[in-house]
Amino acid sequence: MVITIQPEVFSILIVTGLLICVVLYAGMKIKQSDPGQAPKGIVVLALYLIEWADKFTGDNMGQQFVKSFGPYIGTIAMYIFCCNISGLFGLPAPTSNLSVTLALGLISWCIIQGVSLKSNKLSGYVKGLLEPFAVMLPVNIFGKIAPLVSMSMRLFGNILVGGVLMSLVYSATGLLANLIFANCKFNFIGPIIAPVLHGYFDLFAGFIQMFIFISLTTVLAGNEVSE
Repeated sequence: MVITIQPEVFSILIVTGLLICVVLYAGMKIKQSDPGQAPKGIVVLALYLIEWADKFTGDNMGQQFVKSFGPYIGTIAMYIFCCNISGLFGLPAPTSNLSVTLALGLISWCIIQGVSLKSNKLSGYVKGLLEPFAVMLPVNIFGKIAPLVSMSMRLFGNILVGGVLMSLVYSATGLLANLIFANCKFNFIGPIIAPVLHGYFDLFAGFIQMFIFISLTTVLAGNEVSE
């Protein structure tokens, strides 16, 4: 039996390892910083991310969930964005693998269901599946599962399409360069066109897809709060 390791596995290890190093370094700098002086460097970025994640969570889910889910939202936002832009550094984007996005979607889906159970209790949760009529149970169950499919497939599809389009751009520009100069081994057109497209498909689209993912997580969870 031949075991094949998907190329995204190495990207996951690299991105995760780098983020762990950055977080540990930021934590060390925060501990060493003087509370009486203005923060600087990576401490400013860390504090800004924490404040933004807490505010974003509180606005969409309620202030009572900030302490519990603010760190998750900040972490998942940073992780997904770094995964989305990893193509800029020649790495296969981990989020172009359905297994990765499905795992991320499953975590968020479990949070949504957990918030619903905590807010409505088990009796209210089951009652919601039977509303407005008991015959609607299959439809309501599908409605509960739909966010898992939607969130994971949306992130996966958009990042995968961006990677495929960039591959086609490099292939097309390579063929064009070969037509202009016969037997040309260097794709001199690609580096001219690609930066603009990378700016859209990697940076802009990567940020938008990250923002949509965390927005759906917090909004759908917030909608489950009874009050």
